[in-house]
Amino acid sequence: MKSMTGYAVRELQNETVALAVELKGYNNRYLDIQLNLPPYLGAIEQELRSMVTELVARGRVELTVRVRELAPDLAVRVDEGNAKQYAGALRSLASAAGLLPEFGLAELLQFDGLFHVERKRDAEFYLEQVRPVLGEALEEFDESRKREGQAMAADLRRQIERIEGAVDQIENQVPRLQEEIQTTVLGRFRELLGDALDENRAYSEVAALLVRYSINEELARLRSHVAGFTQTLDNGGVLGKKLDFVCQELNREVNTIASKSYLTEVSQRTIEIKDAIENLREQVRNLE
Repeated sequence: MKSMTGYAVRELQNETVALAVELKGYNNRYLDIQLNLPPYLGAIEQELRSMVTELVARGRVELTVRVRELAPDLAVRVDEGNAKQYAGALRSLASAAGLLPEFGLAELLQFDGLFHVERKRDAEFYLEQVRPVLGEALEEFDESRKREGQAMAADLRRQIERIEGAVDQIENQVPRLQEEIQTTVLGRFRELLGDALDENRAYSEVAALLVRYSINEELARLRSHVAGFTQTLDNGGVLGKKLDFVCQELNREVNTIASKSYLTEVSQRTIEIKDAIENLREQVRNLE
């Protein structure tokens, strides 16, 4: 079980380059990998992206690679042909204007195309440098997500225990709830009809209301969803979306119980369950 948030940084320095690889993880519904690389590393972007994808299933991941060259990497060559063409053009301009052709390097350097700049190191060289550093950073990143996931799992189990305790208390109120319905309905019948009350008809109405306002099925489904939530936690893996769905089902059942409640004690317990479910959902949204 892993959180979607995490952080890691790894560095490397040799006689040629100094590298820094940084990973940051954030909550996101889907997998979103953002790479911040020097322009000349564009050729290895897909390889780096694939390394992240092998480890991360969901969340926003920002990967930043910084490179500092410690040994010369550029080969600079003068384009003699362009230089001669520019010099000749300047002389022609001076001649046409009746001026002495007095110019130097400062004037020539205003023109483009005088130099050809080439990098000595290709993309494969940089990939060989970055790959092991990124591998170490990913391990650290994964460990940080696991640690946070474990802490979240402990809190999730505490919230589930709150729900189970509240469900137990509601179940203890079921006989009283049924008695309250029966007493209230029969009392109103007697108040309205007096001696003309048809006992059989009255008890038939009570029975219908008891079925209508029964919460036994909702309580059974609540317990089933709680058990499913716990089982999913125990199984581990990528479970954020699964647990979020279970939270929706828990919320649906407790809302139905609240709508059928005649007793203050039951209403109070449903409020407690709703609070626990909201805490669950806040945590679940952080899970991979």
